[in-house]
Amino acid sequence: MKTKNIRALAPFKGYVISDVSFAEIGGQINLEFDKRTGPRCPRCHAKIPRNKVGRRAVMDAPMSNGCIVYLTFPTAQGLCPSCNHYVTTCPAEVHPNSQATWRLMEMVSCWASVAPNNQVAAMFDISDSTVRRYDKEVLQRDTPPPDLDNLRTLLVDEKSVGRGHNYLTIVLNGDTGELLYMKPGKKKEVLDGFLTQLCENQRQSIEAVGIDRAGAYQASIQEHLPDADIVYDRFHLMINVNKAVDEVRRAEWREAKGEEKKLIKGQRYLLLKNEENLDEDAADKLEGLLQANYSLSKAYLLKEQFRTIFNYQRQNRAKEALRNWCELAKVSKLQPFRRLARGLLKESSRVCGYVKHKLT
Repeated sequence: MKTKNIRALAPFKGYVISDVSFAEIGGQINLEFDKRTGPRCPRCHAKIPRNKVGRRAVMDAPMSNGCIVYLTFPTAQGLCPSCNHYVTTCPAEVHPNSQATWRLMEMVSCWASVAPNNQVAAMFDISDSTVRRYDKEVLQRDTPPPDLDNLRTLLVDEKSVGRGHNYLTIVLNGDTGELLYMKPGKKKEVLDGFLTQLCENQRQSIEAVGIDRAGAYQASIQEHLPDADIVYDRFHLMINVNKAVDEVRRAEWREAKGEEKKLIKGQRYLLLKNEENLDEDAADKLEGLLQANYSLSKAYLLKEQFRTIFNYQRQNRAKEALRNWCELAKVSKLQPFRRLARGLLKESSRVCGYVKHKLT
């Protein structure tokens, strides 16, 4: 084999191949320092003394038949006279803290984007957790920092992760969906950490922020973005309305007796489903349920009417429709809807903010 072909197996700057061996179970490529350059500081690339010399082995990208390949190379520890740091040499093509080359980690990350982790782990003879770790390392290295200039809208929400009440606060660019910020917690201070890092011009360019009705995020936005419109997310608003419907259903079930109790039981999702998503059989069942119970009929009609508020093209018309809806909710004598109407009426501009900004 030509010398240049052997070098192509491990084109690592500052190192040369001293030995290559292959067996049925895999291969091994041994590297040595290039005598023309010697060991170099990974920080400033200055020459360092060999105070302590060792050897390290890492996994490399497999050969075409899938055999495991190990790469060994010398290490040198010493005080760099240029940057005055104690350093340990390592090829730039090898991850400094993982037992793998970058090209292997990139290959694992590529496969992890299209296949389950357990299949990728079996393919490279590593563990599932190692697949996740390699993927994370590659993404952290290659993902560019978020673009915080010319932001027009933001989306802020919390996400539950893991077991228990563990939450992350997530901020997205409302126009592109780009992830801008993610930190543990869902208190005001967490969102403050993102908004305080924006410069004055970046804050002034933000026209609207989409959130749920949680008070912690509102307080932070009002403090740092006083000129931005707060838009209550329509998905979260419909969750509030659906919750009111379900409270009415449960109250009616507790008071019902005999056949009416059986009729109401287990009909939660039938009441919460959008009318256009019902098939013929479900529509017939719903009609029978609404005819049998007046309170559920009112609750269902209030839910469907609330959805129409977001179909208006002008915010003033939407706010007028919201006021009418709140009046109907108040006279319905359904306590969950009366309670919800009082809260929504106070923040009508935020409830109808979707009509103005189309932000959800």
